[in-house]
Amino acid sequence: MRNLRTKTWAKALACVLCVASLTAAVFSFPFVVKLAEDGAYQNSCQTYISQTEAAILDDLTFYVRDRYQAQQQGEIWTDGPDRLNDPNFFYTIKDKSGKTLDASEELGDYRAKYSVTEQIKTGQERHITRTFSTEEACYAAIRDLEEKYTDVSTEISVDTTAQDNEIYRLTADYTEGGGTVTVTITGFIRSNLSSSGDIYQTIHQAENHYFARNHYLCLLVGGLLLGLLCLAFLAWSAGRHEDQEGVVLHWVDRAIPLELILCIFVLPILLGLGFMQDSLFFKGQSLAGIACCAIFALAGCLSLVRRWKAGTLGQNLLVRRLAKPLRRLGHALHRGGSKLMEKLPLFWTAALGCLLLFFLEGLCIYAVWCGNGLEGVWFLLKVLEAAIVIYAVISMRELQRGGRELAAGNLDYKVPLEKLRWDFKAHGENLNSMRTAIQAAVEDQMKSERMKTELITNVSHDIKTPLTSIVSYVDLLKKQEMPTPEAKEYLEVLDRQSAKLKKLTEDLVEAAKASTGSMTVNFQRTDVNVLLTQSAGEYQEKLQSKTLQLLLTPAKDAPAISADGRLLWRVFENLLSNIYKYALPGPRVYLTCESDENTVTITFRNISAAPLNITADELMERFVRGDDSRHTEGSGLGLSIARSLTQLQKGTFDLSIDGDLFKAVLTFPRIS
Repeated sequence: MRNLRTKTWAKALACVLCVASLTAAVFSFPFVVKLAEDGAYQNSCQTYISQTEAAILDDLTFYVRDRYQAQQQGEIWTDGPDRLNDPNFFYTIKDKSGKTLDASEELGDYRAKYSVTEQIKTGQERHITRTFSTEEACYAAIRDLEEKYTDVSTEISVDTTAQDNEIYRLTADYTEGGGTVTVTITGFIRSNLSSSGDIYQTIHQAENHYFARNHYLCLLVGGLLLGLLCLAFLAWSAGRHEDQEGVVLHWVDRAIPLELILCIFVLPILLGLGFMQDSLFFKGQSLAGIACCAIFALAGCLSLVRRWKAGTLGQNLLVRRLAKPLRRLGHALHRGGSKLMEKLPLFWTAALGCLLLFFLEGLCIYAVWCGNGLEGVWFLLKVLEAAIVIYAVISMRELQRGGRELAAGNLDYKVPLEKLRWDFKAHGENLNSMRTAIQAAVEDQMKSERMKTELITNVSHDIKTPLTSIVSYVDLLKKQEMPTPEAKEYLEVLDRQSAKLKKLTEDLVEAAKASTGSMTVNFQRTDVNVLLTQSAGEYQEKLQSKTLQLLLTPAKDAPAISADGRLLWRVFENLLSNIYKYALPGPRVYLTCESDENTVTITFRNISAAPLNITADELMERFVRGDDSRHTEGSGLGLSIARSLTQLQKGTFDLSIDGDLFKAVLTFPRIS
């Protein structure tokens, strides 16, 4: 047995058994007491159920009496009307002669009844206020009321605010047409109980409790004995460990003052007693509450035992700490709390704060329920909670505003940090740092793009001068007679490659201008059908030379857009040229124009000759071609230039690839 006192598993098992046993004992105690008071352990089940039915009828019959009396006095009765609507209950009200004065809408056979004879007051209560110029007139009015009515209650007050004479105000309460009537009220429980209603539930619950009476008694006695045995073992083994001599204190014993440990020990016991009183009505909630209270009470008890064994029971006192000056304590708490909130994650800070507030609020609610008058403290706690929530909401709004500005691209906005604290301030600093980093990255990107564009422009310009000379001399050589067929073939290669290089140089310059937005755009009203038809007509013969059949479907209502006709023509030309170079010979090529109230959509469709082994986004990049080869003409800039020119004209350019199907979609805002 002495070896078990140092075993962790034995202590853990004893803790679980102690909490479970004491919880079962405390939970079953009110049931045993209630069953014993009602005679469940002395009487038969039928007698016990009969007593339960009599108690139900006694309660409901007096509800009937109160309602009937309120009706006779002209009052509105609102106390428990739903209880009298139970389908398993009916009643009758009769006078001395046996005449039925009131009854339920539906009568019938009954299994239990209860009768009571009462004198019911009748008449209607009145309240009047009258003013008189003399006190004698007030008393005369009182005598007149007392002669006519019953239950007269009067009060005279003097109004001294009048300028001329004093005014006497008479306030009177009396019963008009008052009297009493003797009635017999009888309540019944129906023979055939309906499964709905409180009566059925109460009787069914009483039957269950009666049949479980011995179980409750066993839980109470067995749980109490087992719990006390486990508690004795835990107290005996408290502070003992295998690898250490003497009494070992836990961090709870060293960190938490004795007064708080006493609260942790005593308050759960008081709360457990409260849950025990409610266990008859709220079983699940009460059982969970008792278990939680047992855990805290056991932890506090074992901490007290360890301190007592170690001889440190009176050392760690909160009173000694509170003896320090309040100012130093306040500063220390503020610094400690700020450091703790800075070190702890926001979730754990909020969780600890919520647990503390819940604990304090629970104490206040329990004190108010017990009638100790701590409503003011509870109200201050609610004010504190509201202030914390308002501060958190205001801080979050500032951070959300900073996030929105950052998402909108406003890199000049800076989150104000003066009123932010703790994690909110850290998050605000992160947003400001992110703004600075994004701003630096954007500036670096813009600088890189400018340098790239300038490099392309300068190199293209430098290439143009010697290229112009090469093209000129090639033209001169073409006019001369070549000495051999091989020389003529070489000259044709020079002519073809110099023309290709010239086209590439022009595309580079145009791509650089389009991507940087430095190209001048002359917006005019443009008929899309006309421009698309002209472009298709120009490429008709070239496409037919590759056995490509061009099918043009213009929009029905001749839509117009605001665009630069020259640039839009270049977009159409690049797309048609791309089709001419890379389309599979034979299939049809579709050009369609569609429009609605707000937009105009132009679509180019064709089947690629080579497999499209890249994505649409990769195909939009510069110097990229779908077949990944360099055996076809073209610079790989056509689609990139077309997209840039489309965006310069306030349009959108989308590519989609489905197998070998290539589709380009241009969308522009429509104008009237």
